[in-house]
Amino acid sequence: MKQQILNFDERELSQLLQSSCSLEPYRAKQLIPWLYRKRETSFEAMTDIAKSVRELLSENFTIYRPKLLQSLKSVDGTRKYLFQLEGGETVETVLIKQPKRWTLCVSSQVGCAVACSFCVTGTLGLKRNLETHEILGQVLAVRDDIAARKGYDGNGTLIDDFYNIVFMGMGEPFHNFDNVARAVRLLNHPKGFDFSPRKLTVSTSGVIPAIQRFAEEEVGANLAISLNATTDEVRNVVIPINKRWPLSELLATLRDFPLKKGKRITIEYVMLAGVNDTFQDLQRLPKLLHGIQSKVNLIPYNDNSGLGYSASSRQIIEKWHQTLLDRGLNCTIRWSKGNDISAACGQLAAKNEPKKVKKAAVRDHSA
Repeated sequence: MKQQILNFDERELSQLLQSSCSLEPYRAKQLIPWLYRKRETSFEAMTDIAKSVRELLSENFTIYRPKLLQSLKSVDGTRKYLFQLEGGETVETVLIKQPKRWTLCVSSQVGCAVACSFCVTGTLGLKRNLETHEILGQVLAVRDDIAARKGYDGNGTLIDDFYNIVFMGMGEPFHNFDNVARAVRLLNHPKGFDFSPRKLTVSTSGVIPAIQRFAEEEVGANLAISLNATTDEVRNVVIPINKRWPLSELLATLRDFPLKKGKRITIEYVMLAGVNDTFQDLQRLPKLLHGIQSKVNLIPYNDNSGLGYSASSRQIIEKWHQTLLDRGLNCTIRWSKGNDISAACGQLAAKNEPKKVKKAAVRDHSA
């Protein structure tokens, strides 16, 4: 049975080519630009490799792309892709339009086990982890689509190519640590995708052992934390994983997290009306983040998720923004994109996947 060649980083591929095909280890370095920079899907087209080697590669390996089932474009320019995987499952990937650049939001699992009560993906339950080739396949397939729609400029650069990649799509990336870390290594590769660590961000709901491993292994990406509450009482409802790793432990882990000069941990805070946007919450948040090199992204919730939550008012969000700035925090408002095509934060739920519909038990936690 043929193996997916995108499942291996350069070191792993060198070893595999030598053990299974008796090929020289340098062949892996030779393949990386073809697979990731040139996005070639046929070994036959790799003309600087001997024909006998190309034939051997074709006999043993497959170059993966997910099947594009649907592409929806938002009024704001954001585009959501529905991809079908080899087993028939589907995942969603979002190309986000920003003022000066594009960001790609990729999925790491089919469904999710964390079951955040404001997130549609959580209603699916966890189906399975994505393999490395299925993660990278999203990146490659979107670039294939951009090339087909937009083409290249005079310098051979993709027009409207994405500048950043965020692991904020379907799934909890740190529940699929090995495949996500391997994907990041290949995204970092200077002869392949060549994304610098500052252009990659991995978001987690707070899986403390994986956060520590992320630091120890020096995975080449920024860290983002989906915080979304200032008390354990609220966070236990909004992000149930908090019952396993409460705020005090999570924040202590972030204070100990080693950061290079100029780097910050991104704190994501989805604004939920009457749940986590009270005056008391606003007073608590700067105290919780004391001693953590961080930047705060305030994210307006999307009312059309159908999970029982409402968005905080623009007035409250802007008050939070100014107050946090005044308290010395690096803070921005990340206005949602793609609301009209259900591509915004917390809304990804791949079609054809049965949902375990569960309405949120929303209460006023302002006390």
